[in-house]
Amino acid sequence: MRTLLVPLVLLAWVTAASAAVPLPTSPTWVASETELNGTGLDIGDIDGDGWLDLAVSNGNDITASPNLVYHGRGDGDLPPTASWVSDDARYSGHCQLGDVDGDGHLELMVTNYIAEGWGPAQVQLYDNDGGVLATSPTWESPATFHSFRAAFGDPDGDGDLDLAVATGEAYLGQDEPNLIFFNEGGTLAATPGWTSQGADSSYDVTFADVDGDGDQDLAFCGGGSGGRIKIHFNEGGVIDPVPGWTTAADDNGNTFDLDDLDGDGRLDLLVGFNSQLGGSGRFAVFLTGGGALPTMPTWTSDFAGYGSAVVCADLDGTGGPDLVTGGWWEPVRVYLNDGTGGFPAAPQWQTDTAWESVVENIALADLDGAATVERTLVFEDVTGLLELDDRHLQAVVAVTADGVPLAAGAYCHSVRDGWISLAGPADVVEVTYLASPALDVAISNWDDGTYVFARDPATAVDEVELASTELVTGLRAFPSPFNPRTTIGWRLSRPVDRAVLRMVDLRGREVGRRDLGALAAGMHRWTWRPDDLPSGVYLYRLDAGGMVATGKVVLAR
Repeated sequence: MRTLLVPLVLLAWVTAASAAVPLPTSPTWVASETELNGTGLDIGDIDGDGWLDLAVSNGNDITASPNLVYHGRGDGDLPPTASWVSDDARYSGHCQLGDVDGDGHLELMVTNYIAEGWGPAQVQLYDNDGGVLATSPTWESPATFHSFRAAFGDPDGDGDLDLAVATGEAYLGQDEPNLIFFNEGGTLAATPGWTSQGADSSYDVTFADVDGDGDQDLAFCGGGSGGRIKIHFNEGGVIDPVPGWTTAADDNGNTFDLDDLDGDGRLDLLVGFNSQLGGSGRFAVFLTGGGALPTMPTWTSDFAGYGSAVVCADLDGTGGPDLVTGGWWEPVRVYLNDGTGGFPAAPQWQTDTAWESVVENIALADLDGAATVERTLVFEDVTGLLELDDRHLQAVVAVTADGVPLAAGAYCHSVRDGWISLAGPADVVEVTYLASPALDVAISNWDDGTYVFARDPATAVDEVELASTELVTGLRAFPSPFNPRTTIGWRLSRPVDRAVLRMVDLRGREVGRRDLGALAAGMHRWTWRPDDLPSGVYLYRLDAGGMVATGKVVLAR
């Protein structure tokens, strides 16, 4: 399979301070629900209005609590109190959004760590009907295990989301086998279709193509005094119940992430270890360095203690994923990538000590959409799994296989990890998605409300500037912000037989279009007056002469 980048006029990702993290050290938004023991956190457009929402699962092992959603209201604005509250109250662990039934709307999956008396619990799913979440679970697994985290993926390669569940409870030594519930026609099966050989207490799980063979392997993060990271390899759509790789030393793992940190084309491993039940309590990186994943860390932090949430993301704009880390009663710390997968032992940025909290999860997105760009990739000789060039996406806009646009049910995807999985092979697949170089950081914590550390919108816009191509130059909209109309102008260096200008919202829905026909060389302009659209950020896309040029404009009613 070969990946081609369609010629684009994209926003060049440039930052003025490449050695600094352009985030405030105090939160810009704090949820008012402060006593629900927040644990899980995910970001996505749940209600389908083009703005990103925050889903938070609550309870942990402390208090039975409901789950919450905060609906984005435009320009990254979130309400101080939850827009959606579940009817049930559980001891919930983490959550994840995913389109399980293939209707184009995100369901909310929540794990439950314990039941009353520390007994076994279950995983549950809240259905999304046309942008409205059910307030009671519409699917529940058997209540026969403890689970702190679960993850969507497509290990069998049939184009729908399956659910892997990390099980076990380390504090009372209740080791359990890990599970997969397969998707059967848009519904998760009532019983697991895969069970790991051997039992442990796993606290994190993810799907990723670790061995680079084109299908998703399954990794678990083991906790407790005998915890290890374990990877079960996928061979032809079948996950081996016996792990094919483990870390060499026992350590109490809390959270992990996989990304290409050193730029060698292979996935590296970041782990947050926690010393509460023994172990190092450090943040650790396992770099492949062009070879196999090592079983011992190649880098560890100076920090040692109650390490928790970790995630890899490029926060300083240099292109290499940085390490974003959290701890219990600790600040969020960021270790910057030197471009080769090297990191300092001490963080180069952290949140203010006044906002130290029990960090349980970290999620990233451009909540106000100020720096969102559209990217299109073309894949050839596709067998199923497509790895995109970005993670922490805003949205997947469209997928076309051999010239035919695919409905949402014909593929599944992950915006967090940047992958698409098709139900079958295709000669040529085109994927269009929205990404951003200006990520905001959201954290869940069980000793306060959810926090967001958002970049200033003006700063986010200043971080990007429009590049040019030999064909299209000077593409811009004026004025912006605008009300009621704006003029989009550009210059062509040569004539083109046909040009089309499309306007889309941040969810990728077309909201305006002008077929321009044949255009001569020189300056061209088109005035857009959206009479019935709400305030927000919109993208304009010029297709001309085989080139695609994009930009953004802000409508302010």
